[in-house]
Amino acid sequence: MKDKLIENTPLTIAVVGKGGVGKSVVTTLLAKVISQSYNYKLLLIDADPTHPHLSHMVKLVPKQSLEAIRNDVIESTLKNGKSPKKIAQNLDFKVYNSMAESKDYCLFSIGQPEGPGCFCPSNALLKRVIKSISKDFDVILMDCEAGLEQINRLVLESVDIILIVTDISLRSVETANSIRKSAKKFTNYKKLGILVNKVKGNIDLIIEKLNQLNLPLLGQIPEDDTIIKQDLEGKPIIDLPEDAPSLNVIKSLVKEILSM
Repeated sequence: MKDKLIENTPLTIAVVGKGGVGKSVVTTLLAKVISQSYNYKLLLIDADPTHPHLSHMVKLVPKQSLEAIRNDVIESTLKNGKSPKKIAQNLDFKVYNSMAESKDYCLFSIGQPEGPGCFCPSNALLKRVIKSISKDFDVILMDCEAGLEQINRLVLESVDIILIVTDISLRSVETANSIRKSAKKFTNYKKLGILVNKVKGNIDLIIEKLNQLNLPLLGQIPEDDTIIKQDLEGKPIIDLPEDAPSLNVIKSLVKEILSM
């Protein structure tokens, strides 16, 4: 029997951090543990337009990305003379229809622009979609774009929990601090915590820096050869063996994260 831990849903969790720290892997491990251990309707959002790896990692490919839906809306408006207001009313249906779904979770992706340009229109649409469809899920888990963009653009305005992933570099900790500052300014988050990923050896300097910046450390995820092997063999991270060191750490942290 799966547990029910959250009393008030939906709960929106954003996984953010500097590029290359392992946000997508952490998001995947969180999804694996939450779906296995808790009886929640779980939505995964691949909100990284430049490196959309989450779909492969969890073995779910959406039928259509949010960027593709946006382009369809523009085309319908221009070609068919439909009013933007009328098309917008059908947007939620289009998003639901585009989702990939398994027995454990649903997933949709922001997608990559077809040409050069700013991600602002897709980010603005993502904000609207999150607000609109979140009521139909218990937990929304977002794998976010690297850096500050989606926070500064108010995409994550109403997020509940911000999980900032760092590695064992001081630069990633400094980025975490910048993200925290922007989150305080541009979002209404309730809780925030740091997950140090790819940990090996002595990281006392990193912990000391986190303490100096008053950044709350939630946990340390070890560098995991099992993940490296899984990736090299082209296998989805969601199928990581149950005894994988990184997965065991996430298992110990999920209850704390959900009850933050």
